[in-house]
Amino acid sequence: MYRSHSRIPASNPSRLIKRLCNHWRHKFAVQLDEQGGVIELPLGRCSLHASEGYLDAQLETADQAKLQQLQKVVADHLERMAGDEPLVIAWKTEAGAQPAAGPAERRSLDSPSRYGTVSRVFHWLMALLIVWQFLKLGDRIAEGEHWVGETLVPWHVSLGAVLMVLVVLRIVWSLSQLRQRPQHDPATAWLVKGGHLALYACMLLMPITGVLYLVGNGYGLKVFGQQLVDKGPEIAWAASVGGVHSPLAWLTVLLVVGHIAAALYHRLVKRDDIMQRML
Repeated sequence: MYRSHSRIPASNPSRLIKRLCNHWRHKFAVQLDEQGGVIELPLGRCSLHASEGYLDAQLETADQAKLQQLQKVVADHLERMAGDEPLVIAWKTEAGAQPAAGPAERRSLDSPSRYGTVSRVFHWLMALLIVWQFLKLGDRIAEGEHWVGETLVPWHVSLGAVLMVLVVLRIVWSLSQLRQRPQHDPATAWLVKGGHLALYACMLLMPITGVLYLVGNGYGLKVFGQQLVDKGPEIAWAASVGGVHSPLAWLTVLLVVGHIAAALYHRLVKRDDIMQRML
């Protein structure tokens, strides 16, 4: 990581920190307490601490090229928040700052400003497969006797198996990146986390209940032409649990539509960078 700091003389550093944090709270993840504040900007992290007559600002970014830009952004906004009070802001790069990861490694990992390549591949690949899976709802039209029902829907079980593997891998990857990925706005974090948790639960339960439905009703399980479970007698408990597969499908549709609507709201109404993090 690359770091720089500045010790800024200020008549009321606590008020200055509070004004800056409140100014950016609607756009970025902000933590504010009596000691200071932390702001997660797309360029990097800004930590602010108030002491007697001084405001201590610490900047941290994984990209050396963005450090100077981050310094300018923070300095400009601090001067705006200070109003008529002139501020003397001199940034000093910390000696011995550890070099950032190489370009390829940085792109693959999540960061406070955006999701890395691995997370984005998981997201968009699974989004494509889930939309494909929704085509199964087309079986309700003309008993599935149409081009979609005859060419794309037959892959439903095989793609469900792929999604089950992908969602497990994605959960493992997400947990490994949890501390360094973009943070949510504290005001709505509970809602965002709840929606994501519900989506992950549905993505995991959908293929599991699908398998239980097939095996429980004696159909067996065939994936990409390979018979993994032979046809056999009905298993009542498995068929019963598998019966929630269809209601879960409709719940997943609602969650996905809500997820898309939230992303468009941030892009078109709030005009922030939330959607850009996954692009």
